Amino acid sequence: MKLPAVKKEKLERALRQFDEKFRHRPEWKGWMDNQAHRYAISANDQLYPAKKIVSLATGTPVGDFSGGHPTNGFLKRHGFTIVNLPRSSEPELRFEVGQVYDRQTEIHDLFGGNSRSGISPSAQSPAIFIFTGDSGGQYGYEDTHGNDGVFSYTGEGQSNDMTLTKGNLSILQHAAKGRSLHVFEALGKSHGQRYVGEYACASHEWRSGLDKYGNDRQVVVFNLVPVGLELGLKGFDDEDETSPKISLEESRRLALSAAEAAATGGKGTALRAVYRRSKCIANYVLRRADGKCESCEKPAPFVKKNGLPYLEPHHVNRVSDGGLDHPRYIGAICPDCHREIHHGLNGEVKNEHLKIYVASIERLK
Repeated sequence: MKLPAVKKEKLERALRQFDEKFRHRPEWKGWMDNQAHRYAISANDQLYPAKKIVSLATGTPVGDFSGGHPTNGFLKRHGFTIVNLPRSSEPELRFEVGQVYDRQTEIHDLFGGNSRSGISPSAQSPAIFIFTGDSGGQYGYEDTHGNDGVFSYTGEGQSNDMTLTKGNLSILQHAAKGRSLHVFEALGKSHGQRYVGEYACASHEWRSGLDKYGNDRQVVVFNLVPVGLELGLKGFDDEDETSPKISLEESRRLALSAAEAAATGGKGTALRAVYRRSKCIANYVLRRADGKCESCEKPAPFVKKNGLPYLEPHHVNRVSDGGLDHPRYIGAICPDCHREIHHGLNGEVKNEHLKIYVASIERLK
């Protein structure tokens, strides 16, 4: 959204307000090391969070406007000095649903990817950025959100029949490559990109449509499911009754087969498809662990009512749970290790060790 006009005096009052009411609050301790703050205002021999100051001065919630170039330009026009905050580590691939981001400075500058493509795989991060918006209608794209949470996203290609290459192929292969799909909604020129959420590709289908010249053609539509939505389906955490009757090798074969996202299928079966895939992969990974945490190597903390050891599947390339889309990126770990990875001071290091371990044992099979 466009920021309302304010005088410099109001921004200066916001600086004083931050010093008096916010700077010493616990939630603002160490804010300069937080990835959410990449730029700061340099004033009064101190640094101030750029978006927070603009929010205080204009009354606009920080989640409703993007940082980066738009916010910095707003402040520079009022005579403020903007500085880059130093980073001691690589940025974490984490976005907040509903938050507005500047595409260039807050997405691609940090994580890579083509800033002009609707489907933008990153070469430096395990992610694919997908952008949707009303402007796609002029090129024959029609993206829809269903009441069940399934997002039908039209592939790329403005003329002639679409093909399963480049960005389209990257969506189909995201599970096998260990890449997460992050969906953003374009709000219009200079208004930023609102983060919709992280998704998993359930299936794809072919439909008849028009290209940018109005000619008939075949378009590919990907049925994407929000990561974790399948966890709410009845029975997800119950062990498959048939799995003890088959070998570990057969269980792995079924899991790898389920991980293939290239299967065709309609929107109506997308959620169930992700559920079945996640269930099959979780069953195999839990059996692979053989009752021991694949992180700390300790026995499972307890046995479930069905007699099986309790461990939790964890995706090593995700900050969220769910979307168990390939055994190569899933570890079976105890609740303590799981919580430490998500919330602990050394969680990132612990997760990296788990990632290396899972990759090594899957290569050996």
